[in-house]
Amino acid sequence: MVSIPESIQYYNDLLEKSESKIADLFAVFMNECQSQKLTFGGRSMYNFIRPNFISVEQYEYIRYVCGILRNTITKFKNAALSNPHIMAQAGVNAREKELVDIHPGYDRLSITARWDSFMHGDSLKFVELNAECPAGIAYSDVAAEVYDRFPFVTEFKKRYSVEKCQIRQTLLDGLLETYDVYGGNKRNKKPVIAIVDWRDVPTYTEFELFQEFFESKGYNCVIADPRDLVYENDILRLEDTEIDLVYKRILTNDCVERPEETQTLVDAYRDHNVCMINPFRAKMVHKKSIFAVLTHEKNHDMFNGEELSVITKHIPWTRIIQEEKTVYRGAKIDLISYISSNKDEFVIKPNDEYGGKGVFLGKETSADNWNVVIQEALSGEIYVVQELVPIPRVPFPIVEDNKIKYVDMVVDMDPYVFGAKVEGILTRLSSSSLANVTAGGGTTPTYILDEIS
Repeated sequence: MVSIPESIQYYNDLLEKSESKIADLFAVFMNECQSQKLTFGGRSMYNFIRPNFISVEQYEYIRYVCGILRNTITKFKNAALSNPHIMAQAGVNAREKELVDIHPGYDRLSITARWDSFMHGDSLKFVELNAECPAGIAYSDVAAEVYDRFPFVTEFKKRYSVEKCQIRQTLLDGLLETYDVYGGNKRNKKPVIAIVDWRDVPTYTEFELFQEFFESKGYNCVIADPRDLVYENDILRLEDTEIDLVYKRILTNDCVERPEETQTLVDAYRDHNVCMINPFRAKMVHKKSIFAVLTHEKNHDMFNGEELSVITKHIPWTRIIQEEKTVYRGAKIDLISYISSNKDEFVIKPNDEYGGKGVFLGKETSADNWNVVIQEALSGEIYVVQELVPIPRVPFPIVEDNKIKYVDMVVDMDPYVFGAKVEGILTRLSSSSLANVTAGGGTTPTYILDEIS
């Protein structure tokens, strides 16, 4: 088994040997990141000069855990669609429920998803599930190719084998397989793919990377703002291009909050005249409350022994903030009283936000502010409280003033899942406790290492 500390030290030694050339090498690297569209809202996300390393054995264990968790999500989905009391645990509001109730034309809930996790020593904890439209897939693939051209990476790979992930191809395979299940193959032609989101989102460059990739594989692809779509005579179009398959990057929240601007897309989806991936149904497990569903004692009968074991080991205890008696660490507690008195053990999150918005870490929040948040959660928007997990900080090299500098970064590792398959991991790095690109963090490729025999 590869020693990750030894591999990091070896890589850093290679960097140190190149320090006299690092300014020039880094300038070339940054120019290539720009030319390859590895930007988020115009800024570079890839400022770190070392990939994140994990071993093949760690990667296989992540795959195992994600496979078991997929089974638990599927069981919840099946139960929730037939039982409104179970559905209510997801915190889906009335307008969202209207969209969730639309059958997408296939059974799978989420074709492409991403678990957000922290790995600290032997501890692997998943803290969020992006089941709706996870970003970063194309960025991750292209960034790995750019890093591979670093001279010290070339030298590093003489000692270590690096598993090559094909995340974009796996996504495309999932889109096409689902399209066939949906019945699109009856049209006897390759589907025209539309990537749908607002034209001013900071991830627009990733859409361009996907468009280039899909077209390189022989599929016509357009990038469409939902306001530019036309739906007439049972055909969804962008100008003169008829669309068969929508890779939905727009959030369900946008369709709820901006109905007039998104109605065209919703109508075509409701009428089964376009295959849309992921479906609106993914919303029911995208919310943070899915972690409360998995860990609450009232749902234990839903899962088998292996599933409960994986949940206990890898999903932090989570509850919707509400007045209730529940079990925490084997003891019965009054939820509100306990989390109010033990804030340093917990983090509070909005049930349905992204980019670190509205997140409060008990250790970094005053007692007065913590209790204000709890009271707001009891009287309005749904929040969850989650047990705080160990957050790893690891020194990562950057280039500053033409020299190599090591900065301690929070490391957030997020495996991409496609049904039962894990393909690739997004690594996000941040100097703050919120490891999120939207919140100002950065990212680096994940290298899955093995020894070269």
